[in-house]
Amino acid sequence: MVELFATTEIDGITPTWLTQILRHSGALTQGEVHAIEIQSTGAFNSHTNYLSLRYSPEAPPEAPTHLVLKQNTQEEWCKQAQAREVRFYQTIAALPNHPQVIAPCYAAAYDEQSGNSYLLLHNLSETHRQPVTRDESIDTSGSVPSPDYIEATIETLARLQAFWWEHPLLTTEVARAGMWLTQEAPAIRYIQTRTQAWEQFVTRQAGAALPVEVRAGYERWLAHMPRYWEQHLEPRFRTGSKQTLLHGDAYFSNFLCPRHLPGATYLIDWQGPEVHIGALDLANMLATFWTPAQRHEEQREVRALRHYYDTLTAHGVRHYSWDELLDDYRIGLIEWLYMLVWDANNGSSHDYWWPKMYCLFQAAMEWQCLEFMAK
Repeated sequence: MVELFATTEIDGITPTWLTQILRHSGALTQGEVHAIEIQSTGAFNSHTNYLSLRYSPEAPPEAPTHLVLKQNTQEEWCKQAQAREVRFYQTIAALPNHPQVIAPCYAAAYDEQSGNSYLLLHNLSETHRQPVTRDESIDTSGSVPSPDYIEATIETLARLQAFWWEHPLLTTEVARAGMWLTQEAPAIRYIQTRTQAWEQFVTRQAGAALPVEVRAGYERWLAHMPRYWEQHLEPRFRTGSKQTLLHGDAYFSNFLCPRHLPGATYLIDWQGPEVHIGALDLANMLATFWTPAQRHEEQREVRALRHYYDTLTAHGVRHYSWDELLDDYRIGLIEWLYMLVWDANNGSSHDYWWPKMYCLFQAAMEWQCLEFMAK
């Protein structure tokens, strides 16, 4: 197989290279690529281009004409993140019984020497759309997809996580464990990272602007952290009990739903797959940009949780109760409280992290997460 490891050199994307890639994948049984049109997506965290292909006359009509080529930038974090994504797609390709919830991938390659990698994916933009865009999420007023799209995205996530539920491959490099678990004294590392992040947050102007109840809630969150780790997290990580594959960034904007339902819904952007409690992805979807009114309207949040649970059990998950899911959802809310502080400390604008913090904090209070931590 011909490899391409350039990260900015568009000249490297040639008809000959694409012909060989597509033949190797089985997507092009005869004929060849004659011409390519390249258009940048404008992505900020990768070099990603849309490719429009024209074939020779003998090419089959089903040959893909619209692709996405995703390549890393030269920042070290991006190289590492995309290397994980390539590993993920390579793993999925070797699992013929994996649910069809991942965008079709024609090639995934990583060069260990340079750290460069690429993914060649099917471009689904003609047939699929995001249920909510990133900008609509941040505004919160437009952050709620249609009921059909909520159901489709929840079902996609549940089918994926049911497949990976306590799967043997979770012990391999397809997904990383929580970062604190890679260090000595994981309990100390876990608590220190959150304590230090909060202290950094408070010393900046951001902390001073918080409503009194939010700041007090975060102080209680930190005070309960040692017992919470000991009672709720450490046993799960030590035994691997009821863990699955976590996407880690499962906003609605990272799903692609059919423009005309029914049809397959896909979860995209797999730069951070992680071994964890699956409900963290649910907390991300349902609480980071939904206001209390949006969560409660027609019992939207609880209905989504119920659909997730029913789909999970329908696809083979056993010995996992509804009450356990609700407790895991609380864990998801608790874990995401840290991510909002991390966002603020790492340069996100107030217009981005504050709506998330407000929505998530309200959800955590309603679900009595601080009381749960103290059990």
